[in-house]
Amino acid sequence: MKFDRTIEVIAVLVLAVVIIGEVAVYTTGPGKYSSDVEFENGVISYSVSAKGSETYAVIVMDNGDMAAMTEIYIYFDENYKSNYEDVPVPIGAKPLDQRYYVEQLVRQLEYRGAVKVTVLNAEDLSEAMERDTASGQYAKGLVVISGALPDMIYTGNPTDMIFDWMNDGGRLYWQGNLIGSYYSTKDAVHDVGDKQTLFFGTSCLNTEGIDKAFSDVSGNDLRNDLSLMNNSVKYGIDPAALSAVKGSDKVLAFGYSQEDYASIVMTDFGKGMICIIGGDYSNNQRSDLAQILSSQICYDVEVIEIVTGSVTRKTISDTCDLQGTVDNLAVYIYFGGYYSVYGNFFSFEV
Repeated sequence: MKFDRTIEVIAVLVLAVVIIGEVAVYTTGPGKYSSDVEFENGVISYSVSAKGSETYAVIVMDNGDMAAMTEIYIYFDENYKSNYEDVPVPIGAKPLDQRYYVEQLVRQLEYRGAVKVTVLNAEDLSEAMERDTASGQYAKGLVVISGALPDMIYTGNPTDMIFDWMNDGGRLYWQGNLIGSYYSTKDAVHDVGDKQTLFFGTSCLNTEGIDKAFSDVSGNDLRNDLSLMNNSVKYGIDPAALSAVKGSDKVLAFGYSQEDYASIVMTDFGKGMICIIGGDYSNNQRSDLAQILSSQICYDVEVIEIVTGSVTRKTISDTCDLQGTVDNLAVYIYFGGYYSVYGNFFSFEV
């Protein structure tokens, strides 16, 4: 009996830690932090404020040919079949299923200052893509964590709607299972085989079962700049194999790497983009996804300057002089490092 009571106490404590952690993240941001950025005559002026004490980062970027996103679609339809791996969670914690993942992602995007977020089922997603086509407004992102695209936009054929949408400027952010291998209906998940060449023009996905990565991707410091944590390369991309076909200027790998694969890889698709974040569902993966979406980083990014520091019950202001020409100026400010509590994104026409 004493042993059973000990287990019960431990379970309650674990659950309390999980809940308290979420409350701390989701309730400390609004009103406690603020930031502002102005751009004039080649000079960026920024300010950061906090009513308490917190670390901050200011990332100044040139996003090349990629215009700032205006909206983020999240695909979620409980009436359609999904194809992802269930993951273990601590005793007493909520299951890390698709609904919970989406709910928490929306919250994380809200306090990171992301653009408009819309959760869409299969029918609504198809209609939204058709409206984008009619209006010519393609600066949208689509998050898919279901492991399978719905049949209304993808069936394993090059003429499917998803390809036209990306080709004209849409951006696909993919997590969970091998992209392109499956599509879903209300009744089943359909295996269409290895279709990665439709998305990448070559074979580059991790089908070897390699999972955890323990080294930083070389060539950039974006993992530290954005405080990224997910170190899984499962379902990820071999950036060297992809660069051999597309060219290194069209492929950006960052995060962690293991053998040939990277935890995060971005590449162009026509005027749009594909971003693959490796691994099965995890809090770290979701946090990285929120950071990537909120910062609007793209495959064509050049980090011009990054400023980090801490602020305590005051406002800190400074400037950054741009050197040379910039195509697509953007600034992302966030507080809290690896456990972000606030974010704000700014874009400017240069």
